[in-house]
Amino acid sequence: MIAPRWWFDLQQYRERLQQYSDEELLDVYFHIHPVRYQSHYLCVLRELRRRGLKPQIAHRPFADLRWDLPQWVRALGWLGRAPWGSRVAYGALTLLLALALTGVLLAPLWIALTLIRFLDPFTAFLMLMGMVWAWGVGVGATWRAGARGGWSLIAAAGGSLALWGFLHTQAFARIIEALQQPLRGGGGWGF
Repeated sequence: MIAPRWWFDLQQYRERLQQYSDEELLDVYFHIHPVRYQSHYLCVLRELRRRGLKPQIAHRPFADLRWDLPQWVRALGWLGRAPWGSRVAYGALTLLLALALTGVLLAPLWIALTLIRFLDPFTAFLMLMGMVWAWGVGVGATWRAGARGGWSLIAAAGGSLALWGFLHTQAFARIIEALQQPLRGGGGWGF
């Protein structure tokens, strides 16, 4: 038998939990799988509530820090509580976050384009698609962080500003130059 008989009968399981000390009950609470043994987990919770026990969960570092722009603005103190100040700070954070995320995602493309000696049209097209992907992920992550509604336009402006900066580099000029090259045959396919 895999488990004792009292495990399968929930009434017996509840009676067994009532016999446990507080430490043993907390040990069961922290080690039971809440999805796999849902009915048993609910029995443990019911017993904890009956005794008035609240489990003390260990402090996690950075537990209060979330990917949440409104929380970041509220953390600015008096500026976060002032109506116009909070809107200006929120807009600035939205713009800077989208700019930074898009810039970070465009940096590997710039490095790759700087290091590649010969750039064929297919690779140039992939790099062009990577630029669009970087812009979309940068703006999308900023939207996910809380830039909803009209603020998403500011996020799009921040991502576009980073993309605009990338478009004025020598790396983008190499992409355009490679896309204008004629496709050369010579592969083994006979075309």
